[in-house]
Amino acid sequence: MDSNGITTIDFIFTIFLTLIISITIFNFIGNNLENQITLEDELNMRIVTDDVANTINQVNSNNLGHLQEITIQNNISKRFSITISSNKVLFDSSDRKAESTIFPILLANVNNDIVGEIKLYPGETYKIKKTLNEKNQTVIQIFRI
Repeated sequence: MDSNGITTIDFIFTIFLTLIISITIFNFIGNNLENQITLEDELNMRIVTDDVANTINQVNSNNLGHLQEITIQNNISKRFSITISSNKVLFDSSDRKAESTIFPILLANVNNDIVGEIKLYPGETYKIKKTLNEKNQTVIQIFRI
């Protein structure tokens, strides 16, 4: 074999090796970016859940009539809802869940009727108010604006 044939084989081998290395590097970078997006979603999920729980606890620890507004951020890539029950705030999306505990409360809707749970949705603004119901019980009233 002459020197031209050996050079061509060396060139093809070098291109093949470069191609394998670059595919491996691009795959690694793609996985890191995907992990970064997942991590960011999980962090935002935790922040939204804790923000709702902290707002409810702040309203509950103040005097009757105390009112706060909260807007549920829509900075998570998946559809989700937040369920508030008497002692926890639960974030629920198609593949993830998060929970944050709150002080035990009685929940009430806009008509001041006691309910077991209330659902909140992204992009909506809600009022959270500490009030008394007909039975003279302290309740946390949550309603959409």
